[in-house]
Amino acid sequence: MRLDRSFFVHLGLLVAAALFATLVWTRDKKAAALAVADVTVWAGRAEDVEGITFEGKSKKVTLEAKKDKEGRYFVGTAERKTTPPPDKPKDDVHGEGDDHDHDEAPAEPEPAVKTTTFVSVGAGNKLAEAVAPLKALRAVGRIPDDRAGEFGLAEPEGTLTVKLRGAERKLVLGAATPGGSDRYARDEATGEVYAIKGDIYRDLDTAESRLLERDLHEWKDADVARARVIVADKRREIVRSGDEAKKFWADPASPEQNDETVANWMSKLDRLRPTEYVATLPEQKEVVVRVEYAGRSGDIGFLELVKGPPGASGKPDYFLVTERTRLHGKVPAGLAEQVEQDVGAVVK
Repeated sequence: MRLDRSFFVHLGLLVAAALFATLVWTRDKKAAALAVADVTVWAGRAEDVEGITFEGKSKKVTLEAKKDKEGRYFVGTAERKTTPPPDKPKDDVHGEGDDHDHDEAPAEPEPAVKTTTFVSVGAGNKLAEAVAPLKALRAVGRIPDDRAGEFGLAEPEGTLTVKLRGAERKLVLGAATPGGSDRYARDEATGEVYAIKGDIYRDLDTAESRLLERDLHEWKDADVARARVIVADKRREIVRSGDEAKKFWADPASPEQNDETVANWMSKLDRLRPTEYVATLPEQKEVVVRVEYAGRSGDIGFLELVKGPPGASGKPDYFLVTERTRLHGKVPAGLAEQVEQDVGAVVK
């Protein structure tokens, strides 16, 4: 069967079109990738970030960079304004003939400010990497004032200030981009508008939860070779035994025997996580227990559990501090009480 000559002509055109489309798609994809990588709002290095401040409509978040022998971390403060419910109007005590024109409306309540202190290590350093250098997803360019509302910049969500080696860079954060995951932002120094990653805004808008450090240590469980449990003037050494797949705690005198009492207690201790941090501890406090961890090459960290005076619930508040958290963080009282009650079976 002889095929029509025009069939091969059309087939050739189809193949050529497909090749051309593939080349264009590949070129555009590479160009887009280069465009994202090349859109720098401002330069800098994460280690040069000295502070980050976000001022929103109802809150202010400040992150101060610090460094010690364990590395870089941030101490944060979040000030959130909360408006209490309006005062209820007083009961009507006027008679039927009284004039109500002079009744005063209930006064508008003054906004209350709730201040929260927190420590941020992992999330804080990740945020620093995101803002120095600050890379944009794409550049929009300068926009006229009558179009600022289209980008949420007429009534912005807030202002981001990054302090880099003493110099401040400011970014006005506007509305979410189509799709809602990223944000429009304007560089105050140049007036240029960009689309940036929305995680920067979300991290700062809910800093008390998203940036709060919950990990107690940098190292992993497998890095621990032994520990020292200290209660007042008593102490006990314990060792980590077993193969990599099944580690357990044991007494140095019988390192091959799993000590379930110690294991259960250490498991409860490891589940303690800060829910909020405090700048200073209450004056009335006592150390419940201190655990010092060591690896094969020496000390790698510690955990100290402290009990304060009774809180609002009538029960004492508990706080812990580690080499990673730096500040004391409040922990759930129920689990902390179990740790305190059971420590007597570990250190006799």
